[in-house]
Amino acid sequence: MKHIFYLLLFLYSVAVAQEKPVVNNKGILIPNHEYSDASITKTESHQYTIDMDKNGHYEFYVMQKGMDITVKLNDASGKQWVDKDSPNGYNGPENFELVALNSGKYLLQIIPFNDSTAPASGKYSVFVKKLTAAQVIKKQAIQKELAEENKKNVLTLDIDHFWDAYDHLKQCKTHQDSVQAFQEQYIDKATDGFKDFLLARNFTAEEYTATVAAFPKFYQSIRTNTYEVKKAVPFINEVFENFKKIYPGFKPFKVCFAIGNIRTGGTTSANFVLIGAEITTSARNTDLSEFKNSAMGKVLAGDTDIVQKIKNIVAHESVHTQQKNILDKNAEKCDLLYACLMEGSCDFIGELVVGNQINRVAQEFGDNHEAALWKEFNAELCDKAVKKWLYNYRTSKDRPADLGYYIGYKIAKNYYHKQADKQKAIVDILEMKDPKKFLEQSGYGEDLLTP
Repeated sequence: MKHIFYLLLFLYSVAVAQEKPVVNNKGILIPNHEYSDASITKTESHQYTIDMDKNGHYEFYVMQKGMDITVKLNDASGKQWVDKDSPNGYNGPENFELVALNSGKYLLQIIPFNDSTAPASGKYSVFVKKLTAAQVIKKQAIQKELAEENKKNVLTLDIDHFWDAYDHLKQCKTHQDSVQAFQEQYIDKATDGFKDFLLARNFTAEEYTATVAAFPKFYQSIRTNTYEVKKAVPFINEVFENFKKIYPGFKPFKVCFAIGNIRTGGTTSANFVLIGAEITTSARNTDLSEFKNSAMGKVLAGDTDIVQKIKNIVAHESVHTQQKNILDKNAEKCDLLYACLMEGSCDFIGELVVGNQINRVAQEFGDNHEAALWKEFNAELCDKAVKKWLYNYRTSKDRPADLGYYIGYKIAKNYYHKQADKQKAIVDILEMKDPKKFLEQSGYGEDLLTP
């Protein structure tokens, strides 16, 4: 879900005329060689040349590090083949594949987003992989095998591929063997949905190897539960039908379940709702001894009803797919409030859709400490930093993680119950254009700050 926040910040900014960036020629890209941590400012663009062979298969990996960039690829004649700017904000990948139709020099351009709110500088890395003939044949064979799965509205095959790689670890003699097992038997066999998941969360074979080694009891105990996802199709259809009842404009997305590294329950891409099956199917029968009563451990120990957990997370993420994310240019910039409203409103509307929600631990704590939490949050309402309130499972020690979800949930709920036209209230929440004004209209917190 984190990448949704970066997208919202991007859309929140007031667009201004961009200065034409200074072009900095960085030289020649050599396939299969990484160019790491190149520094760039928002007033310059970088360009590289690369010699490509006719019918050659190339994979381009550009990693943004603190700077939102657009990646373009032109041929020698000036024809543009790629213009890529994913909705992942200042951090994350801008990746693409290309088969060169002609031999010759191509120009790769790295162009920063430049407005008054953009960071002054950042970094990026570039890696271009040229596939061998054998790799191309193997990739084409995998795509043929995945064709039927990729046609489905709910994809679950990646779960099987994960456990294939997991079982293969018994035959691995070295760390590199294990990394290769996850790469070849899981990541290289990614469905279209899991490909989006890999890009959104930057999962790697190296990380899978490390995570499984660090939490062996958890992964072993979660296996049976993850297969329950294969029964989820009717439940997901139920979520979508219920959503349409309260919001007739609902447009369903495809859903992909895959197994992650215990750091994301769900997120979205342009075409998919993406669900981390290892988190979604964890229940009280899962071995959580390796989490030592951490914030994440408490979430993983949640409901015993796996079907309900699946419906909860799909409902929450589906709300993200319907949010309009277009704010009034005159609205006061209020990053923390905005981010918490966008997440919390997903909890609230998701609860209307399925009768439950994904953040019950935070909600129970919030209900018991509501006045104190609101007083604390209200003092930080428009802070840029969000880690104290969101996406902080790894750092929250003395209280549950993601309490910003609870605050946003309460504001959205207050707004909804104050409106006579409930269907319009749902539209207002999804199309919120001014977070401070929305808070005022909700009336939330007015009684909580009374001495």
